[in-house]
Amino acid sequence: MNPADGQARNGKAARSNIGRRRARARSSPSEAYLNRRKELIDAAARVMSRKGVKETTVGDIAAEAGTDRASIYYYVNGKEELLAEMLRSALTASTESIQAIAASPEPASAKLRRIVHTWMASYDAHFPYLYVWVYEDPSRLQGIDSEVLDEMIDLSQQGYELVREVIAQGVRDGEFRSSLPVGVLAQSALGLVAWTYRWYIPAHELTARDVADGLADLMLKGLAA
Repeated sequence: MNPADGQARNGKAARSNIGRRRARARSSPSEAYLNRRKELIDAAARVMSRKGVKETTVGDIAAEAGTDRASIYYYVNGKEELLAEMLRSALTASTESIQAIAASPEPASAKLRRIVHTWMASYDAHFPYLYVWVYEDPSRLQGIDSEVLDEMIDLSQQGYELVREVIAQGVRDGEFRSSLPVGVLAQSALGLVAWTYRWYIPAHELTARDVADGLADLMLKGLAA
């Protein structure tokens, strides 16, 4: 038998065994298990913030967390799952904030400005991995559970619908005017903020608040009746 073949089989068997242990642990997770998993997610966030998402390896995350690669796989099936957890958490928090803004009694212009600030604050706080959701085709995020991926897509859709309703409110109330359909305006607002992934870097000359103020001014002046 080729030694390389034997090593490959041994490695596959080890991964399969860890996978079974992970499944058993998740079927009835202890508080200690959940806490350690959260620690690994936080460690992954720190490394990805320093090195970038693509350059970060499971080994890097293990070193940051003070453990080894095998231990990482007891809690998650790979880097992609850690990324998914970070994305889901960030998208959930952002969507909940936008829901609260949309439900407020403020005029649409004030709501839209606050939403832009919420987006930029989220991109800044979760830099760079939240931007992955912006510039990656979700279908290319390999290794992410399909249910989790569907949940994140749904959260993104909710965000769009909320922004669409705020802009529709502004049109109904006479605050906003445009020859474009409300849906196109909502997609344009999303795109204007999302495009910052091409150039925004935290802690540089322009803060997230500066960027949000400028983009909100641009939107509102363009929509002003």
